[in-house]
Amino acid sequence: MVVDNSTLHDAKAVDQWLAAHPRLTLLWLPTDGPRANPLERAFGDVHDLCTRNHTRRRLRDLVADVEVPLQVNGPWSYKRSDLYDEPAVTAAVENIAVEQHGKLAA
Repeated sequence: MVVDNSTLHDAKAVDQWLAAHPRLTLLWLPTDGPRANPLERAFGDVHDLCTRNHTRRRLRDLVADVEVPLQVNGPWSYKRSDLYDEPAVTAAVENIAVEQHGKLAA
């Protein structure tokens, strides 16, 4: 599973769950690497367009503001980075997964 560097993914409960499920390995995205993380770009777009400095007093109004650009532009108007299709990147990720799986098996 590919994850960003949120502290949530490094919580004790996550570590315990991963220990009980050795087939799953976390592959960490680079710190501050939004180009490698399309979800971060999507959240950034919504934040810039809707939630940054909003003046809504009700959550339902803010949610409606967020839904509009997602419906108009959705899922998101940018193209996935070519980085995802590079054979060298795919091979590197697979090597990391094999190495981490080997460490867990040891």
